Amino acid sequence: MAVDHAELNPHAKEGFTPQERAQARRLSLVLLLIAAFFVVELGGALAARSVVLQADALHLLMDVLALAMSLLAMRVAVRRPTARFTFGMRRAEPVAAIFNGLLVLVATGEIVREALVDLGGHGSKPEAIRMLVVAAAALVVNGLSAWLIHGALHTGAGPAGHGHAHKHGHDHGHEHDHHDHAAHDHAGEAKAPARGHSLNLRGAWLHLLGDTLCSLAALVAAVVIWAGGPAAFDPIASLLVAVVLLLGAARLLRDATSVLLEAAPPHLPVAKVRSTILAHAGVAEVHDLHVWTLGAGHDAITAHVRVSADTSPDLARKVSDALRAEFGAEYVTVQLEPVE
Repeated sequence: MAVDHAELNPHAKEGFTPQERAQARRLSLVLLLIAAFFVVELGGALAARSVVLQADALHLLMDVLALAMSLLAMRVAVRRPTARFTFGMRRAEPVAAIFNGLLVLVATGEIVREALVDLGGHGSKPEAIRMLVVAAAALVVNGLSAWLIHGALHTGAGPAGHGHAHKHGHDHGHEHDHHDHAAHDHAGEAKAPARGHSLNLRGAWLHLLGDTLCSLAALVAAVVIWAGGPAAFDPIASLLVAVVLLLGAARLLRDATSVLLEAAPPHLPVAKVRSTILAHAGVAEVHDLHVWTLGAGHDAITAHVRVSADTSPDLARKVSDALRAEFGAEYVTVQLEPVE
């Protein structure tokens, strides 16, 4: 029997990689920008008596909490593995993403409630000029913030921006147990998408996208009302934004839940992983194949492989190297078993 597995590097330093540091900087900048503008927009929304701007300001307050949670999750996720948390704290990010998704649902519910109240004739007609000025400023701030976070989603290269390898081979007796500390392998960087903290950042980006759409809807509503259109256009615009937010929150919650339930991620199709293993000479069968992700692009593959008696003893290493090169998986364990 031979086993090849990529283990956690015991000498890994705690902290951000260059890619993660750039993402954290952008997230911090957006957090400060949004927190400062929240006060401005809320005052302007109340002065303009605009339900869609008040909804946007409410969502902005949710954003402050959500962005702070995302930033905290990023810092927790890069902590070194411990004897208890052997994979580290990477799952903090899908948990934060679920929290953000639920916050979006709460904010959307409040937007719908305010819009329905206004459509029922209980609201007052907005002040178009004030609404127009505040909505334009909100569109600029929210659009800039969304652009910064979207750019952070594509910062760096490789599965998580890790560009260093630590390999140590140890042979124990006749078992040839190869312990390959290649948690961050160059081989996986060529084809792996630059996911980084994508799930966590998607949650933050979804909040900001909702704000941008809300600001755009408010701007359009302000122009229509200023031109003599009906005041009902204000809450109607809010309802349209709510639909977009609901769809985005549902997708985010689905993806984050899939990570926590250890589902095989879309970029790691099980059938393709199996065929990659079977393509090696001497491999007769693959069983107990498990594919999952820890979140933030840190993927894992384990497999038991039945091989012929005359198989090369370094086949386990060849298979695991091929899996890392093909799929950019960070943790790979391949156990060879002779065919009986």
